[in-house]
Amino acid sequence: MYKVMIVDDERLIRMTLKTMIDWHALDCEVVASAKDGEEAMKLFKLHQPEIVITDLKMPGMDGVELIEQIKADKPDTAVIALSNYSDFEYVRTAMKAGAFDYLLKVTLEKEDLISIITQAKQCCIANSTSNDEAMHTAIQALQQNLVLTKNEHLVNQAQYERIFALPYFVGYEAHYQLAYFRIDNIDFLYLDKIKDHHRLQAHLHDLIKECIPVSMEHTLLFISNHSGMILFDSGEKLRVVNICNSIIRNIAQYMDIAVSITVSDALHSFEDFIPAYERLLEAHEQRFYEGEGVLIQSEGYQPFHELSLDDLHVHLDILEAQKARDFASIAQLQQEALSYMREHWIDPKTVKDYFVFIFNNMEGNEISKGKKIAIPFDKLNEQIRMAETIEKLDEVLDESFTVIDSWLKSEETNKYRKEVVDVMEYVEAHLDQRLTLCMIAQHFEMSESTLSRMFKNETGKNMNYYINEKKMQKAMEILVNDAAMIKDVAAAVGMDDQLYFNKVFKKYYHVSPSEVRKKR
Repeated sequence: MYKVMIVDDERLIRMTLKTMIDWHALDCEVVASAKDGEEAMKLFKLHQPEIVITDLKMPGMDGVELIEQIKADKPDTAVIALSNYSDFEYVRTAMKAGAFDYLLKVTLEKEDLISIITQAKQCCIANSTSNDEAMHTAIQALQQNLVLTKNEHLVNQAQYERIFALPYFVGYEAHYQLAYFRIDNIDFLYLDKIKDHHRLQAHLHDLIKECIPVSMEHTLLFISNHSGMILFDSGEKLRVVNICNSIIRNIAQYMDIAVSITVSDALHSFEDFIPAYERLLEAHEQRFYEGEGVLIQSEGYQPFHELSLDDLHVHLDILEAQKARDFASIAQLQQEALSYMREHWIDPKTVKDYFVFIFNNMEGNEISKGKKIAIPFDKLNEQIRMAETIEKLDEVLDESFTVIDSWLKSEETNKYRKEVVDVMEYVEAHLDQRLTLCMIAQHFEMSESTLSRMFKNETGKNMNYYINEKKMQKAMEILVNDAAMIKDVAAAVGMDDQLYFNKVFKKYYHVSPSEVRKKR
């Protein structure tokens, strides 16, 4: 059983960590807890725990000094640092001092703690079974720096040089290649498919190892449960590419998930390591347009472009379509925007920001009308930001606009008096016929003036405008989804005069039916 010590100056934090998970289920036991560094060091010498979880900011001896003393006394100890968002400098110093990894207090959840304890145990196992302590030290040091660099902490060349000066890496310097891997759209998989987060890394590890020949010297490092890097001792680019393609296929076959890998060019000096690693991370974002389960070569990396709102006005058209409750047009506009983004290679973050901007404005439009918003717009925006490929973003947007459309229809149905709802339903049922205010008034046995006034007061629209609006929405839906001739589309909405139909359609959509058909 692995012995664990918890160190934090807040009693509530110590108690939370002790009770958050079932330690015995993980083959662990919390043997001690301490309120500061001095007390912790005494208990450490007494109990000799394999795993220590420590706060970084504490009175007296802080967490960084405690880590240094623990590592000096027992180098194999896996120390996990606890920090807040603002403690970036402390985290950097802690990792340099030898911390195994770190956790953010404010976002700490049960799964996170289980995952990192599982990894720490694996580290302890590796330490106890390895015949080469130097190898473990070198790999752990590199892993720590990769984590910091990926999370945008400043790690300078000198820190990496000290790592690569260790004997373990001597054989790599003549030629090596890097491969960065990451499971695609992982946040959606965590929501829907992968529940046991801490076992994911073990599965990936085994499937990756299966694809790498025994004769190929390499080092496999995990940056998170779902991403990591492989350092190949090889200058044979094609061979490394073939291995990475095998990894992608192997994971897809046995885990039914997509992983994308970005491979560097052959490198011949560790001076090139930092820029090569950073370029890998940048180039990996190309999978937004390339799709899931792809292999990307970083030397062919094409930088993304920024979006100019002077060149793209789709957001204005979507917001106008929202006001008209024309979600058929919104679906077409969505495709137009995504096609523009792909064609102009717009930065993925900017693409997602663009649609979040649209959703925020859609929400604002409804709030301005005095509506109580029942749609979780924050959740929709979060899912937009989670999308890692344009295909996934398209899927998220489809689902989101469907939710909004259904809600708006429900809201509109509920807010009008029964007589007006009956008129609306009658119009919807007879869009393929010629409809006039007179005909509808006669059907409901009321005067034209009564009907006109009631409908205008309730909806803010006159009857003729509403009829044509619904007819044009149906016409747009047919044009987008059907191959019917324009004269037949006109007839389908009760307009035998195609010229008149064209005129009304262009008035609503500022584009002719034939232009819509060309864009299909």
